[in-house]
Amino acid sequence: MAVGRRWPTLEILAMDLKEAYRFPIPEILAFLYAFFPLIFSPVAYAAMGLEAEEARLLIIMSLSSSMISFITIILILKNISYGLANEIRKGLVQTYLTYPVGRASFFLVKLISGVLIPIAYIVLSICVFTGLLFPDLALKHLDVFLLGLLAFVADVLLPASLMFLAAIAVRRGGASLAIGIALLFAVNVISSILLMIGNITGWEGVRHVYYTLNPLAALMRHYSLAIGGTPLGPGGGAPTMWECVAYLSGNYAIAIAFYVAALIYFLRRFEPV
Repeated sequence: MAVGRRWPTLEILAMDLKEAYRFPIPEILAFLYAFFPLIFSPVAYAAMGLEAEEARLLIIMSLSSSMISFITIILILKNISYGLANEIRKGLVQTYLTYPVGRASFFLVKLISGVLIPIAYIVLSICVFTGLLFPDLALKHLDVFLLGLLAFVADVLLPASLMFLAAIAVRRGGASLAIGIALLFAVNVISSILLMIGNITGWEGVRHVYYTLNPLAALMRHYSLAIGGTPLGPGGGAPTMWECVAYLSGNYAIAIAFYVAALIYFLRRFEPV
């Protein structure tokens, strides 16, 4: 209890983690995050036939994270779109704010438990899978591995920022969950439309927007076209490495902007019920 009085933010974080990740959720997640990459390990070994080692590494990472990214999105929908919005509706947030803890600290607690920990599952799963099966390849191209890891995180971090903002603004679990799912579909539909328009017209602006929303696709296209491949993309040639870094940075900048907008709203305009 003395620790709680000294560190109220940590006490709230501990309570939040205990509620969000009660038994058997962590055990099931650990199993799924280890199980699905192992299923795709034979396909990953088949990818070793590719000429470019960098493209090989990205495909291996992609295979290990395809299903776990979907699981992570579902987890964030549960924790943020439904969980946080429900806490607001039931008045639990108002109770938490009676602790000697600022709104910014409470926002950080929800960001850690609802978004960053699920993303940490992705990072850990990819690192373990790649480290166990292809450690030499990952170490040889550590820069590509780290860029790919950041790109996989970006695929989850951006839609999660939209869910976070929607949950705080809507404040109702059912409606927030529906909006969160709709936002996921909207992002995917926009990406598909941009891909189609880019293939038809070859417009440079469309290409830049598409790759900003999908920085992993830019990396894959960069290394695949570098060895003569023809992956699906929004027209134009392969992006350069600096362009890939710019797309990735732009994606993170957009996500951070949404999180900052959610924080500003929570600090200045949010009134718990």
